[in-house]
Amino acid sequence: MTIPQYNPGPADWRHLDQASSAALWLELREWVEWLRRRYDLGSEIKSCWFKHDPMVEELTAAMWAHREVYQQLKKNLYHGGMAAWHYQVLWPLVGRISKMGFGECRRGVCGFEPDAPEIADDFAEFVAAEVADRPEFVPDPESVTSGAEALTMDQVLEMIDGARAVAEDPSDDFTAVDIDGVRWEFDDETETYRPAE
Repeated sequence: MTIPQYNPGPADWRHLDQASSAALWLELREWVEWLRRRYDLGSEIKSCWFKHDPMVEELTAAMWAHREVYQQLKKNLYHGGMAAWHYQVLWPLVGRISKMGFGECRRGVCGFEPDAPEIADDFAEFVAAEVADRPEFVPDPESVTSGAEALTMDQVLEMIDGARAVAEDPSDDFTAVDIDGVRWEFDDETETYRPAE
């Protein structure tokens, strides 16, 4: 099995160039300030939030999740995503904020001092031994995809969970997927995945 090449998206801070990060910072600031006002979260999300790396990552994810459920694409307005965003994203995030380093921050003064954890010196040796203990990969000739003309959504999700399939756009529930080097697309009529032609 080979891991597909990683193509960073527009919100992956670790891989952004200068122009992309500047644009994302502006977008995130506007959204966070709206969020703080709208939900009265000024005392939870302190004004120095942008100096707290964990908070930046969490707020970026929350903003993109919010965008996904609130924009009108091909979704039914009453699909429940807006309510789900509140109970699956927003309120759990608010519950985690106390663990994100705001404890020493006071009005106008940021007391955040991020840890600089070091990796143990024996990392390379550990990984080499751990990898050597694993069996070699042998493709299964009775693979669920061999000779299959269609796969159910459940089968595809199971393969994604097992890292055998890779979704092209993880934010799209019906995105095409790569399974063993073959592109499979969702067919609306049969509600199954089929190999792309």
